[in-house]
Amino acid sequence: MTEENVVPPSNGQESNEKENGAEEEQTDLDKAIIRQVEYYFGDLNLPRDKFLREQVKLDDGWIPFEVLGTFNRLAKLTTDYQVIANALNKSTSGLLEVSEDNKKVRRNPELPIPEMNEERRKELAMRTIYVKGFPKEATLDEILKYFRQFDDVENIIMRKYLDRQSKKRIFKGSVFATFKTKEQAEKVVEMKDLKYNETELLILWQENYIEKKQEEYAAKKDKKKVKEVKEDKEDFKLPTGTVLQFSQGHDKMTREEVKEALTPLGQDIAYIDFKVGDAEGWVRLAKENTAKEVFEKMTDGKLKIGDSEVVFRVLEEEEEKTYLDKTIEEMSKRRKNMKNFKQNKGKQFKGRQGRKRKQDNVEGPPSKVKAADS
Repeated sequence: MTEENVVPPSNGQESNEKENGAEEEQTDLDKAIIRQVEYYFGDLNLPRDKFLREQVKLDDGWIPFEVLGTFNRLAKLTTDYQVIANALNKSTSGLLEVSEDNKKVRRNPELPIPEMNEERRKELAMRTIYVKGFPKEATLDEILKYFRQFDDVENIIMRKYLDRQSKKRIFKGSVFATFKTKEQAEKVVEMKDLKYNETELLILWQENYIEKKQEEYAAKKDKKKVKEVKEDKEDFKLPTGTVLQFSQGHDKMTREEVKEALTPLGQDIAYIDFKVGDAEGWVRLAKENTAKEVFEKMTDGKLKIGDSEVVFRVLEEEEEKTYLDKTIEEMSKRRKNMKNFKQNKGKQFKGRQGRKRKQDNVEGPPSKVKAADS
């Protein structure tokens, strides 16, 4: 379970009075506990929280406070389950129910859990904004405090990346903020010169931000491809004036027969692009500007191969350029495929070694690890 998104949900069923008719005073700690637990059971978190969803199936929706106490952010507030129960009994949202013995809590059974489908994702995206400009050392509590100035903020997600060296998740300095309504989100998007401390914030609709990143990624990918093609052309620079095209060979003619017929003409053959049954093929010679020399040694541009008079011709400049570019592209693909094959083979080897080491270190049956929040 992740606890990067901690803002109380709004369910539209708030009541200003308890059953006894008197509203109980909430301390700051009470408010923090209510906010945290209502987030856990809220419309945004519960549909996608696999661990908690599994737990609510076990006992008619009831979750013992011992289980909630394993969640990091709640545990930072208090580990006293009676304090948690007393706080939740003061909640006025109508979202939660506390058991009579004050040992368990559940989401109000009259409030069905929203299904996290494509329609729901689109609806959430329409009221979610991207905000960038927070210091990378900022804490979730500091960012939550900042967003309390705005109405109806339902959810905050701190955007993080995994640092390879430290193996820790580092805050990027940006968040996704989801509001109760699109209108409330729109108000914030339209605000001018919004700042965090002295830093001006960049604010975009989440959809616009994602589109922008996709365009940047596509442009970066295209740029990388152009660079790779350029590098490949340099790496696989092929001599020009070297390509002969041939046709009208017999049905069972092979590359070996073509090579055998051309070898006496005195030039090294770099590659023969042909397979049995093809209507035509190409010969690429090793030395620059040797195709015409070889062609001129033929009789009327023909060469006897088996029972056939195979017809040859020298590719013109533009034709040859197109052919050589295609050849370089294919050579590049083969290089990448070989590189990927070696990498995957290496990963498979490391995986086998890792599994072997793991098996070697097992002294007994694996323990059951409970997945809680990160």
